Amino acid sequence: MKMQEEALEFLEAASPKEAVEELADILELVHTAIQMYDVSYEQLEQIRTQKKSQRGGFSKGIYLIEVKE
Repeated sequence: MKMQEEALEFLEAASPKEAVEELADILELVHTAIQMYDVSYEQLEQIRTQKKSQRGGFSKGIYLIEVKE
């Protein structure tokens, strides 16, 4: 999948400039995907902020790996 390829290129970027360029490619893929689902970028951003307020963000590098019910 192209998103995985771009994410891997982002992780392997040799410089901040290369990393930002890969992020731009990822963002382009996001824009393409939301068009396919007939969602605006504003709607996507609203969902992102709602999830962040409910679950927190990733700024501290901490994320949930598994949930056991």
